[in-house]
Amino acid sequence: MKSKDNETHHFLPSGEWEGFYCYSNSPQQHKMSIELVFSNLVVKGSGVDDVAPFRWNGTYNLENFKIKMIKTYSTHTINYKGDIDENGIWGTWDQPADVSDLEGFAPHVIEKLLEYARGGFHIWPKASKSESKEEIREEVKESKKLKEFYIQKI
Repeated sequence: MKSKDNETHHFLPSGEWEGFYCYSNSPQQHKMSIELVFSNLVVKGSGVDDVAPFRWNGTYNLENFKIKMIKTYSTHTINYKGDIDENGIWGTWDQPADVSDLEGFAPHVIEKLLEYARGGFHIWPKASKSESKEEIREEVKESKKLKEFYIQKI
């Protein structure tokens, strides 16, 4: 995993990451386990969540601390965009929809379907064994605050 080309900024360590995503209509956290490599403003990796295994590809910018990633499953893709800070990476996701697939549905049905096609997320470097229980409790508290933020924003 370690390479001389890996990102050196402490917000983006290459290696194991973890986190969750939420749908826009629910606060339920869906866990993700991820392996990421940050190098030369490009992020790549793989992971697994409650849907299936997936691959990550994207870019990040350390001038404005923004990131864009595409999560690719064997059946579909999800666009992620977010902010990078000392708490990890957090933001929103959406599944690109082919509007022609929704022709014939009533507008209120389309809106309901689209609720399942977007949401929020938060990922962070996996805690090292040396990390204290207090640090982990603080991370959980922060995740709960961010979850509330996602619900209000979406």
